[in-house]
Amino acid sequence: MLRKAENVFSVVLSDVSVATTALPAAGSVVTNDNIPAGAVVMVDAGMRRTTLATLATGDIYHIVQGKGAGVPLMKTPAIKKGGETISSKAFVPKTQQLTAIGFNGTTGALPVANETSFYIKIRKNDNDAANRSQPFSLFAQFKTDATATQEELAFGLVANGIANMRLEPANGYLRFEALINNAGAAITGPTTYDVVYGSKTVTIDAAITAGLAVGDVIVLDGIAYKVEAISATAVTLESAYQGATATIAAASVKGVAAATAATADFGVRLRGVEAPFDVVRFRDFYVNRFTATFSDDATPVTHLQGASEGVGAWQHVAMDEYMNYGYEGQNDVIGVPPLTRDQVVKIPGVAGNTALTVKYSVINLKWVEDIRGGLVSLSPAEGNVVLYLNLEDNAGSGILATAPDNTGETLAAALGLTPADLNE
Repeated sequence: MLRKAENVFSVVLSDVSVATTALPAAGSVVTNDNIPAGAVVMVDAGMRRTTLATLATGDIYHIVQGKGAGVPLMKTPAIKKGGETISSKAFVPKTQQLTAIGFNGTTGALPVANETSFYIKIRKNDNDAANRSQPFSLFAQFKTDATATQEELAFGLVANGIANMRLEPANGYLRFEALINNAGAAITGPTTYDVVYGSKTVTIDAAITAGLAVGDVIVLDGIAYKVEAISATAVTLESAYQGATATIAAASVKGVAAATAATADFGVRLRGVEAPFDVVRFRDFYVNRFTATFSDDATPVTHLQGASEGVGAWQHVAMDEYMNYGYEGQNDVIGVPPLTRDQVVKIPGVAGNTALTVKYSVINLKWVEDIRGGLVSLSPAEGNVVLYLNLEDNAGSGILATAPDNTGETLAAALGLTPADLNE
């Protein structure tokens, strides 16, 4: 998130793997040589480890982040006890928008009309340079044949949508997925189905003995695909798989016979796709927001889930960390040759990190300094310190309160907060 900082802006990051036992004892002077990289701690004006409860109103304190022996500490500006406002928010995962045309998973249907052209119009609502003032529109179109069905229209719109989204830069923008109102029946034989995004091939661990034939519909984790071919080791789909690469258990896979699918209700679900993010290229983080309409006004358009950047997403943390170093005077990126700014934020796929280990909860400290420059001037300077506390993965959920205690947890307690309140 791009920020406006009229006076003071500082960002501190913790690493949940650094235990509190690595910190100097309470009252001891903190230096860059006695706290490890990734450790965070609260200190008084004399750089002694302290807590908010220990200080008197009006006393000065700082938050510091260890960067490793011999490397200067990241140290926030002076914060005056009693003059600041402290707020916090636990990690909230980001979400992408979901919108359905026709059947939405519960109700609704697509129209049935022979030799008729239908289209989905998507209006981009993204707050980026290309769409802020002149929103761009995308389309998926399909014309039915002389024996139209909802199935034909749904898969036709999906196929055209997939083809058109390939032309969208960076990430394809949207995924098109077919929904069917028939739950289907169990398929016997395989116990696992290996799917790969963008591939028509579904690899199976055993031959199918019953429950699925060529021309039927296979439902993979709730999304419908038309079956083009079946072998002893694979099912070939008519359109490329649109979900994430994964192994799907047999319990989440069903078959719908061709005759049943021909009379079923169908829908098309539009799902936003996370855009690639690179803080060095100064690409602001956002999720896709769009408005979808359908050419047939009587067909329901259902908003299933809103788009949200969440709280504590690693992209947010990376942007703030990057901006913070600019305020700290690390402006070597404009030099010749340019140098990349320091970065310690955890990123999925880097240094063994995954989507489950890059979560952060947030503590925000904000204050206003009333600076009077003379008889004719008044400048209320704003101060803002953001603390991003890395969370440990606990069965898929991020937690700050860990055993043994980590320095982020101890810092939250030092500021008078309950660490468990910052668990996901």
